[in-house]
Amino acid sequence: MKIKLSSFLQLKPNVFLYRHLGWRMAFFYMQFLGCLYFTLNRKEKRTIAGSIKELYGKSRNQEEVKVITGRVFRGIMAHYYEKIFNAYVQIDVLKSFFERNIETGSLGKIDQALKSGKGVLFVTGHYGGIEYIPIFLALNNYPISVVAKFATPQLKQTLQEKTKGLGLRIIDAREQRSLVGSIIRELRANRILFFECDEIEEWKPSQGERMVFLKKMVGIDRTISVLKKRTDSEIIFGILHRYSIERYRLIIRNWQDLISGVKEIPISIGEVLLKHLENYIYSYPEEWYQWKNFAAIGSSSVSQRKVSRPVQTFPKPALS
Repeated sequence: MKIKLSSFLQLKPNVFLYRHLGWRMAFFYMQFLGCLYFTLNRKEKRTIAGSIKELYGKSRNQEEVKVITGRVFRGIMAHYYEKIFNAYVQIDVLKSFFERNIETGSLGKIDQALKSGKGVLFVTGHYGGIEYIPIFLALNNYPISVVAKFATPQLKQTLQEKTKGLGLRIIDAREQRSLVGSIIRELRANRILFFECDEIEEWKPSQGERMVFLKKMVGIDRTISVLKKRTDSEIIFGILHRYSIERYRLIIRNWQDLISGVKEIPISIGEVLLKHLENYIYSYPEEWYQWKNFAAIGSSSVSQRKVSRPVQTFPKPALS
């Protein structure tokens, strides 16, 4: 089976069944489809399991690694359930779900960042209930713009129709002649630009700035630093931590929060953000779903060079 997991789960017969089974039953049906997919795609399954073993194999025993691996696969399927639920339920149903199941007490940090008038870079990772964040913020009247790549035209059309009138703008990365230019225009309009800092395959690594990320040496992605330099936008780090598929907490950190535990300043913006995400990944590996791409981290020649400064340490992640 060469089709990707996201596209497989969004085949029209599957979407038809999700809608007619009801979303609670759809979750279990999706788990079954995930088992089928990974049975037919054993190489991908081995890659994910191998990545987990590579990161945890020396610090955890074999049984612990096995437990982590099982949790990661369940987390991957929870992510795709959220992605499809987010796309295909009616907006009023989604709003009600968010009101019941997402806790947050830190939206004021976004309000404060918007007061600069220079836009906000809302940086996150492929972690937890990420799919819900843009629409959740839009439903709370925040002007948010999202750069996206769609697995299917059907998904793109569904999301565009759903978000009409919410003030949420979707920027299709595959249709932009100058993606950076489009992002800068959004920021200069004092909008919130939703950005994932762990898009490993999209990184533009620096040859001069290096860091250790998940025990691998990497060149730090220059994108955020370039955007910050050209727009002077505020930086916000946020994740939607998943306790279960019916309970989440939105955690938001402003720049002052992010550097409060850093001993050496100045430090690269990209390094600060990745280190904070890394702490959450170590603590809650089932929340991250980039394990398939883990092998690509640090694969370039820059990863073999010595780091230019001592490795930074950051406080343990907090879920509050």
